[in-house]
Order: sequence, then structure tokens, then C-alpha cells
Amino acid sequence: MFVAPSWLEGLLIQVGMYIVIPLIIATVVAVVKWKKLNDMEPHHKEPHHKETHHKESPHNKSHHKEPHHKKPPHKEPHHRGSNHKGSLIITFVLAFIVSIIAVYPLGCVYWWSAYEVPSVQEKIITVQGWETKPGIIADKYGRMVIDNANELMLVTTSNEGFFNNENFLFQKFNTRDIFNQLKVGGTYKIKYYGWRNGYNSGFPNVLSVEQVINETNATNNDYNKYFGTKLAY
Repeated sequence: MFVAPSWLEGLLIQVGMYIVIPLIIATVVAVVKWKKLNDMEPHHKEPHHKETHHKESPHNKSHHKEPHHKKPPHKEPHHRGSNHKGSLIITFVLAFIVSIIAVYPLGCVYWWSAYEVPSVQEKIITVQGWETKPGIIADKYGRMVIDNANELMLVTTSNEGFFNNENFLFQKFNTRDIFNQLKVGGTYKIKYYGWRNGYNSGFPNVLSVEQVINETNATNNDYNKYFGTKLAY
């Protein structure tokens, strides 16, 4: 039997997939770049001079003085370190962004296969009505424009809520058909996936209408009631 993860478990899993893994990848790339920059820097070594001993007469030795040659100190460009630091920061940021773009679809497939697919089940429900789903933003006058069926949420007589969203991985693209099939007052067997998550206003998502149980008292959904410009609750 499928057991839905808690909101904290789900949050930690998604943070790990979409933030921690890209951070690790970006850090590794930046470290590799830092090592390459260090290897490219020239290494200055003092030449080794062998001392030669010349026999000199005492007369010449007293008058001959070896000149002292001081080598000018080698000066590194003071801006080299700052250039390397800037290059490493740019490399890290770019690697992090690219990693997120690359990891995101893989994370979606993992979440779908590990959690959404096992959560698929069927249930008999009676439709109480449809309402605007959470997350629809109203304008400054408190108005919302509803023009898609996936912007509505199914409410049952048991006070349960179901989304009617499209889903590429489940190959569901018939939200308007499902809206038309689930008539107010009708009883149906539906197939759905997902679970209620109060933390992010998540609800199960209807995949299909498997069977019509009873439509004796059902009425067709009124488009004028659900679609168009509506006032926010």
C-alpha cells in the first residue's frame, strides 16, 4: 500500500534534487578550474650557481673585491589573484545554473516514477461542484480570468478536492473532457494520483473517469458559471 511522504520529506527530497546536487556539481567544476589555473601559473626557481675557486696571488687577493650583484625581486602582478577569483565565481555560477537545467527533468522523472506512479488508485466520488483552484492570482480589482479547465478544482460531497491538471508523463491532455464528464450531482469512479499536501496547497490529480455510477440527478456543468472573469473569494 502506498504511503504518501510528509510535506517535510517531500521538501527535503526536492531540495536535495534541485539544489544540493547542482551545488555539488558546481563545486566540483570550480575546484577543477582552480587546479587548472594553479597549474598554468609559472613557477620561478632560483638558478643554482656552482662556486668556482680560483687561485690568486696574495698581492692580487688583497686588492681584488668581488662585486655584489643584487637580483631585483620578482614581482607578481597584483591583479592576478583577483582575476582568478572572479573567474572561479563565474564558473561556479554558470555550472550551478546549467546543473539545475540538466537535473530538473531528471528530478521530475524520478519524482514521477518513485512517488506519483505508485500513488495511482481509483475511488468512487459524487461531484458537488467545481471551484477555482488555489494559486490563481487575482488582479488589483480582485478579479480572476478563468479560461482553462485545469484552473478549476473538483469538489466532492465528502469535501475532498481534486485537481484536473494536464500531465506529460501520464500523457493526460484532456482536462476539458474530464470537466465535461464529471457533472454536478453525478457519481463516478475516477482514477487519480497524488495526495493532499496542505503545505503547498497540493491535491490529488484526476487522470480519468473510469465508470459512470449514477447520473440520475446530475446536471451539465454551466460554462458561464465557471469560466470567464470571476471575483476572488
